[in-house]
Amino acid sequence: MQNFKVRLKALPFKEKLVLAGGIFVSLGAFLPWYRDIDKFRTGDTFLGITGPLYLAGLIVLACGLISFAVIMAKLLDKRHFKLPVQEAYIHFGGAGFSILMIILTTSVYFHPKFGINLTEKSLGIGMILSMIGVGGVILGSVLAIKKRDVNFESEGKLEPLIEINDRVQGDISTKPDIEISERKSSPFEIQKSINSFLEAEKPSTTDINKS
Repeated sequence: MQNFKVRLKALPFKEKLVLAGGIFVSLGAFLPWYRDIDKFRTGDTFLGITGPLYLAGLIVLACGLISFAVIMAKLLDKRHFKLPVQEAYIHFGGAGFSILMIILTTSVYFHPKFGINLTEKSLGIGMILSMIGVGGVILGSVLAIKKRDVNFESEGKLEPLIEINDRVQGDISTKPDIEISERKSSPFEIQKSINSFLEAEKPSTTDINKS
């Protein structure tokens, strides 16, 4: 539990936004989205996952749970799988799909042909909470994409562009003549070096070397 708190505090701000957004979206799906109550005070209040548009609510719930599960797996150190794409794009795609479902639901609910006898149409707390959560997920994912963070778990490992050992061995094996030729000196210079060395070590033998 202590490690979880430490990891939660160390979690980047953009991922905290995604985590909070996923929680709001998931909770909002279990709260009222809209009411179907006519002027006679009869009808029902529908949750996000109930009513005529329950399928849209289920899709929004699934997208929120995916974002929540990905961040929680990182916090609990249960990330033993590789994501097919960058994590931020998964959150952004799920949030975009959730927005599409929310727009579809609201367009149907506020259409004049839907609930002709309804006296008042208003969004429920669940719909509002889901909208706030989707906004948080989008903001967090956009910040992550903008920073272009390198994620070794989802993008693989970086390999060195040049193997130094192989390069050195290859140079030695393929270009021995060039290196030797670059270090080769003329006979006169070699003899001069030998003479200088002998003069420094054995001054008495200089006459023999000169002859």
